[in-house]
Amino acid sequence: MKKILIVFLILPLILLCGFKKQEKPSLLLSNAPISKNTTTRIERNFMARQRIYYSLFSPSGFKYAGIRMQISKQDTKVSRWGFSIVSTEDIYIVKGDSEYKNYIVINSPGHYIIQFFYLNNKRYPFIHREFMVH
Repeated sequence: MKKILIVFLILPLILLCGFKKQEKPSLLLSNAPISKNTTTRIERNFMARQRIYYSLFSPSGFKYAGIRMQISKQDTKVSRWGFSIVSTEDIYIVKGDSEYKNYIVINSPGHYIIQFFYLNNKRYPFIHREFMVH
């Protein structure tokens, strides 16, 4: 009886103290340079040949110095589940930095997905967003 009581007392303590909340990164897309004043103008629809500004933010800092950005376009003419890779770029940042900003330009209309991977794990993106180019 005492063993069962101890298990029921220790198990909740382990569950409450053992797991810490993981802070997830965020990705903002906008048609204007992203700053503290323009974070309310986040968009998902853009015009072709327009600069698409993005800001990648990680509250606890990036785990690794290498990040891969990949842009895919949904297309019915491609055999890879309807997606074709439009652009891939390897980005090297200082490990522990919490923000990376840049922009991209896409010339053709369509439905796109932007994904970010750590270079040591290129199979699973740590964040992705969908957007449209008209």
